[in-house]
Amino acid sequence: EENDLENNRKKYSIRKQGSYIVVTSEIGLTVIWDRKTFFLIQLDPKFNGKVCGLCGNFDENRNNDFTAQSGMLVTSSLEFANTWKVGSACPNVEENTDACKKAPHRESWAKLKCSIIIDEFKECHTEVDPHPFYDNCVKDTCACDSGGDCECFCSAVAAYAQACNEAEVYVTWRTPDICRKWICLFLYLYIYIYICILNIEFANLLLIF
Repeated sequence: EENDLENNRKKYSIRKQGSYIVVTSEIGLTVIWDRKTFFLIQLDPKFNGKVCGLCGNFDENRNNDFTAQSGMLVTSSLEFANTWKVGSACPNVEENTDACKKAPHRESWAKLKCSIIIDEFKECHTEVDPHPFYDNCVKDTCACDSGGDCECFCSAVAAYAQACNEAEVYVTWRTPDICRKWICLFLYLYIYIYICILNIEFANLLLIF
């Protein structure tokens, strides 16, 4: 399906690949969404250092991604997000209630499952701090109605795996017992990343994960 953007008439395509929606623009922007919790933006290298906003500056410096709309660097994610509101009518983002406090019976299970980030990804720890990802994994897994599905635990671990891939540290973490929904192949695309295929039937549908 081909569509025209309203502003500058640049074309983009929208297609389904397995359980993903992939939007590709001719300007060099690709958006991949699993219609749940996984969201990935790819931008052509020509935009390096030329963008700003909630997705960062694309300047290969993670330390300045929380740059507010005013140009000032802030430390709070909430403060950062609220500076990028499109209008004053939009309410401020507020701190979410800790999901593990809402479902305390799931906390110990969530911590056990998410410990894979601490145990299996040790070789990546010097490149990418695992603790924020571990904390997010625990919170997300506590929030799930049933643990271990791709909407919480698997997506949270995959987010750390993706960050490690970008740092050129590659960990094979999926097993028949852990997030076995995906069959992952190791391929080269811009940088070394995991390309996952939904199943053998869709072997020609490559998805970044």
